[in-house]
Amino acid sequence: MYLLPFPILGGLLAWATIYFLGFEKQRWGEFALGLAAFFIAMIIQNPVQQLPLLGIGIKSNADVIARGTAFTIGVSIWLGLIAGIVQEGAKYLLVKGKSLNTGLFMGLGFGITEVFVIAGAALAGALATGGPLDVPTSAALLSMVERYFVVLFHVGTGIYLAYAYREGFGKSGLLAVIGIHTVMDSMAAYYQLTKSEPVMYAVEFITALVALGLLYYTIPKAKVELPKEEEALW
Repeated sequence: MYLLPFPILGGLLAWATIYFLGFEKQRWGEFALGLAAFFIAMIIQNPVQQLPLLGIGIKSNADVIARGTAFTIGVSIWLGLIAGIVQEGAKYLLVKGKSLNTGLFMGLGFGITEVFVIAGAALAGALATGGPLDVPTSAALLSMVERYFVVLFHVGTGIYLAYAYREGFGKSGLLAVIGIHTVMDSMAAYYQLTKSEPVMYAVEFITALVALGLLYYTIPKAKVELPKEEEALW
């Protein structure tokens, strides 16, 4: 089965979920801000993650695996930690002092942008190497489910960070979100390095659980927020 439509479909289903939860009015300025935040985060995140590894001679996943399990776990934690700090830090800086709805659509823009970047990277990689884009049906469906919950996770963290700042526990809230993001991305990185199926299913389960928990906590707060027009942060 052709892979590319499925991650995109997962992202669009997450967008539709937010719409049907009561957020019919799209805030395109904040959505575009999330798009920009994603690329800013990637510009910082990727060099910080990779340069220390290149400095010690790590050039591929095989180089990591060759150094043993402990090293592989350490690299996975490093990759997850930097992703958590950079991505959630970027979101926090952009939602400080803003409404919860701003946080929601900024997080949505962040997550949807990530979906299309991942799909584009997969297509580019396949074209460059001549590799197939066909995958088993189960893998295609799993990619759709994974992107669905990841986008909802970014929405939930966007709302939560705005709420935490407004309620006076912004720094501790940021640290909590970084911690959760680090765990999720560290496990995802370990799966990417080892291709361990149990880890893959654990990542999917934890991502779904965290995303649903965040939405359960944050969506009611965003829905009761008094409607008011705000300028996008540009």
